[in-house]
Amino acid sequence: MNERERQLEQVALYALGVLPAPESDAVAEQIRNDPSLRAEYNDLREAVDAVALVAEEPVDSARSARMRERLLARVRADAAAPHVARAPSPSFAAAWWGVGLVAAAAIVFAIVTVVQDVALRSDLAAAQRRAAALQAQVAQAERVSARDRQTLTDLLSPDAQRYDVAQGTVLVRGRRLYFALTKLPPLPRGKVYQAWTAAKGSGTMVPSVTFTPNAQGVAVVALPVDAARIGTVALSVEPDGGSKAPTTTPMFVRPLG
Repeated sequence: MNERERQLEQVALYALGVLPAPESDAVAEQIRNDPSLRAEYNDLREAVDAVALVAEEPVDSARSARMRERLLARVRADAAAPHVARAPSPSFAAAWWGVGLVAAAAIVFAIVTVVQDVALRSDLAAAQRRAAALQAQVAQAERVSARDRQTLTDLLSPDAQRYDVAQGTVLVRGRRLYFALTKLPPLPRGKVYQAWTAAKGSGTMVPSVTFTPNAQGVAVVALPVDAARIGTVALSVEPDGGSKAPTTTPMFVRPLG
């Protein structure tokens, strides 16, 4: 490709608006300083502005490649005969109304297709993230529901062992241990109730869960222990966050079994 041919091709791509910024600036400078290139650019701009007129023609990658080759062939032919006087419209710019114009449409539609594909992929990824979050929420809800069903079954089961305390009942069924308390007084600000357990044969109280009752003083709490290993349970009021050892007199200490 000689220098004139290269210049015409760069002007064509500049008119289409697809040159990178550094090259675009260089071509713009050439157009300002070269009257023939400026005339070529002005003719091409008329064709490029009319790209939408051929938007209805289907464009695929093979057609786009062929049209670009035909356009560049036209550029080279135009550059190869600089001695021929060029009329304003039937020259290289006129070719844009045929091969060149469809090639411009091909490039524009290729860009639009890529943008749409990126947007669709982004939408799909966002939808997949939302679906994953919803699935996690459903799974969590199912776990909570299963746990609540198990708790209700244990509380109502006639084979559960029940140990009365002033505030309600301590219940054991199998290896599960519950506090079912219905008469808990309101807590001072910054305080919580804390459960304590001692293994069978041991007098050492081990800290367990902390909790607060509802406004009516009701709380049903599953203790995360193996009930078969527990010999004593207790309840005390502790600072928010719990304590490693009771800091107040327990509200109850209840041996099991």
